[in-house]
Amino acid sequence: MLEHDVKAKLLVVNNEKDQRVAMIQMLRSAGYEVLEAASGSESLNQVREEHPDLIILDNLLPDRDGLDLGKEIKLEEELKDTLVILVSNEEISPENKSKWIESGLDGCLTKPISKGELLAIVGSMLRLKESESKYRSIFENTGTATIIVEEDRTISLANNEFEQLSGYTKQEIEGRKNLIEFGSEKDIGKLMKYHNLRRNNPDLAPRNYEIKFKDKTNNLKDIFITVGMISGTNRSVVSLQDITQSKKTEKALFKELEINSDLAKLSRKLLESAPISDISDMVLKYAQKFTHSQFGFVGYIDPETGFLVSPTMTRNIWAECHVSDKSLIFEKFKGLWGWVLNNRQPLLTNNPKDHPQSAGTPSGHIPIKNFLAVPAIINDNLVGIIALANSKKGYDEKDLELTERLSNLYAIAISRKHSDDTIKENEEKYRNIVEKFLRLHNEIMNEIIQKRNLI
Repeated sequence: MLEHDVKAKLLVVNNEKDQRVAMIQMLRSAGYEVLEAASGSESLNQVREEHPDLIILDNLLPDRDGLDLGKEIKLEEELKDTLVILVSNEEISPENKSKWIESGLDGCLTKPISKGELLAIVGSMLRLKESESKYRSIFENTGTATIIVEEDRTISLANNEFEQLSGYTKQEIEGRKNLIEFGSEKDIGKLMKYHNLRRNNPDLAPRNYEIKFKDKTNNLKDIFITVGMISGTNRSVVSLQDITQSKKTEKALFKELEINSDLAKLSRKLLESAPISDISDMVLKYAQKFTHSQFGFVGYIDPETGFLVSPTMTRNIWAECHVSDKSLIFEKFKGLWGWVLNNRQPLLTNNPKDHPQSAGTPSGHIPIKNFLAVPAIINDNLVGIIALANSKKGYDEKDLELTERLSNLYAIAISRKHSDDTIKENEEKYRNIVEKFLRLHNEIMNEIIQKRNLI
């Protein structure tokens, strides 16, 4: 690799000693470090050991064809960036020159070669290599996954970050992968449309947009894309920023805000002294929403009988359940939900059939795929339960946490309802006492008045 103001290392390969020496002198006079070889095998050993920046390779060597040797050098991973100029004894046709360049060689010269011509082409190619080296250095150190995309959407260059993002190696990507292969099914059309617009009607092509990016393991990632055209070409440079985690965080924050808003609505309902049946319905509604549950019920313990009363049972489960003798009141606590009430502990399982507390489901019962239940407890008193089933995604600790928050509010609501009922009962009791006292007082006063009138 070249460094600023440091002359390059060159290798001259020619079996004609006079020609080889003359060329070496011309190059050394310009300050270059020059190595020499008289055969293909000798030159290949030197290239692998010394890693020259540029090789001037004669096409006619005693042991092998110069063109084939140049191709071999270019195919080796550690040598692929070595510049190779092929020297021919005969005039090179435009067709052959194109074929040689397409095969990986970097330039061609025809003998005889003047000093000026030799130094001009060597200097030009080395400057180009230095520019490409700087460009590659910038390309590799952008800090973001970056690729170069050709007009046919082939990815011709990819940096290390894109390797990490995609899961593929550069060898698997460069010249082999098409841009649209990394788009999700719904984003393929978008990628093709914007790619074509950018080359035919660039004002209509957005510079930035988002896609779902598909990596080697078919894992989808949220990606923010920035695209620009390389001046004077039909190639584009594409920068890809992984915003998957940002999207997840944003989604989680939005969900948390939504949850807090719903809990605030429920809290306001408690302040309104709404009927316990209305509060039970609202608790179930939010519990199902938060946990993506298909079914569930919410119930409270009747303080007089100790039975479980579930006013929500008919809300969304009655029509689906075909168990005979269905009831809103449960005298005995059975199965998974019964274990929760009897043990005053929450229960979460995504495999209820094999859970040790499962008693199975009766004939006609809704199939239970997963189950979550939390007891409602306040001041160490069991007052109710929230039970949920058949979450689309399965239950996790976050679902348990949210349901526990709801159960705390539900416990407060039940406790308040019992307190209100007690107050009303006491008010009725005191009112009856006062009314009885007043009646008795009136009767006594009437009797006294009547006696006075008789006297």
